[in-house]
Amino acid sequence: MKYLFSKLALVAAVAAATTTAQAETFEVSDKTTLSLFGAIELKYNTADEISDTDGSTESSSGYEDNGSSIGFGAVHRFDNGMSGYAEIEFEHDANESGGEVLTDKAFAGLIGDFGEVRAGRFDSIYTNAFYDLVDPFETASLSEESVMEEDNLIAYFSPDFNGFTFELQARVRGDRESDSGEDETGLAGVVKYSADNWAVHAGVDDRGAEEQEVNGEWVTEEPVYGLGASVALTETLDAAARMSVQENLEGSSEGDDTTFYGASLNYNYGQGSVYGAMQQVDPDEGDDRTEFAAGVNYDVVENLVVYSEYGSYDPADDAVGDIDTQFEVGAIYEF
Repeated sequence: MKYLFSKLALVAAVAAATTTAQAETFEVSDKTTLSLFGAIELKYNTADEISDTDGSTESSSGYEDNGSSIGFGAVHRFDNGMSGYAEIEFEHDANESGGEVLTDKAFAGLIGDFGEVRAGRFDSIYTNAFYDLVDPFETASLSEESVMEEDNLIAYFSPDFNGFTFELQARVRGDRESDSGEDETGLAGVVKYSADNWAVHAGVDDRGAEEQEVNGEWVTEEPVYGLGASVALTETLDAAARMSVQENLEGSSEGDDTTFYGASLNYNYGQGSVYGAMQQVDPDEGDDRTEFAAGVNYDVVENLVVYSEYGSYDPADDAVGDIDTQFEVGAIYEF
């Protein structure tokens, strides 16, 4: 991705084309750049699902789309040194004719010396800071804690203060959007410190705009807290770990809270990567479970990657419909 303008605008352009580094860019004027990007993602997946309360499983397989998408971005550089940007991305099923086209992301923002402000529908800062540390997978992802939904968002990303950065996010739902008919706002915050080859994160998502109906009353979800770290062990080997504590509503079958402990490794062998992760999910009540997944990918040619992944999730015997194990092979072509 080549942009012939200032470093600040380059950062804005990258932020506006987060889906892929392969975006095609078009200089509309000295101050405005448009981009087109997307991916075709196909896989063949075999999964064993819990089919009965005695823990027996049933196998099924299919040739499926894995999130093919197309998107558009724009960056405009202002005379005062700031840049504005926008992105919209649509997901579609490359295997189906006449299938649905759904909006995956749609946001706009402003970036400058003050940091960055963004509004719309985009990835959760909590998910990016903690869950993504143990999720290098295309399909075989491990269990994820519950966080605020990724719509109606406003976020602020600070500049770098000698390695320290912080991020703030709010989900704002007026009485027309909320299930309870009342104004609801959820808040999340993440603090990060990055050194030459390692980083640490801490954060919270209060889930204040997430509601459940309990005994006829709408109740706001409880917070989730996280700690995470990553380190480059060598030039080709990276490791990461995280802990996340999800507080549960009173009366939950999983007790007061559920804790997620996870770790991952990624080895870059030059033409691709070998990667894996393991996670312990520990509820206050009920059985804990150990999940693990591993994968390998290979860069066939520029923009084309093939991969294979396996995941094992150790669900409870009575968790009918949950995946016990799965295996898939797939390909991703980005443009």
